[in-house]
Amino acid sequence: MTSQRDNLLTTREHDVMTLVARGASDRQIALQLFLSPWTVRHYVRHACVKLGAPNRTAAAVRYAVRYWPPVGNDTGQDLVALSAQECRVLDLVVDGLHDDAIATHLDVSISTVRQHILRACHKLGVEHRTGAAVEYYRSKGA
Repeated sequence: MTSQRDNLLTTREHDVMTLVARGASDRQIALQLFLSPWTVRHYVRHACVKLGAPNRTAAAVRYAVRYWPPVGNDTGQDLVALSAQECRVLDLVVDGLHDDAIATHLDVSISTVRQHILRACHKLGVEHRTGAAVEYYRSKGA
């Protein structure tokens, strides 16, 4: 998964963050790794600090960019399906903003932000905003 010289995260933090970046909930991660949900949250918090991320979603994106192989997408075809506003919303999700801050920034309602996120999730084939943010950012070639 990672080289031995890159010891930013512990092995268990890697296990947890891999699942976070794939959009798994704390409960799903806890069941899969035989941990308590509290312990999962603990690992996520530590990974956020180590990755310099303000929250779980931003940490998941930074984790995927740092540790997963690049997506070989030079054409940008995966992004064509997303509207310009969905891209703007996901850019702000990647930055770690919550729905209310995104709504304020884009001068739209919170429900509009949530609808953009739901549509983006559907188009990207993921279940949660974290998975959408990871797939969007990786498909941008960032």
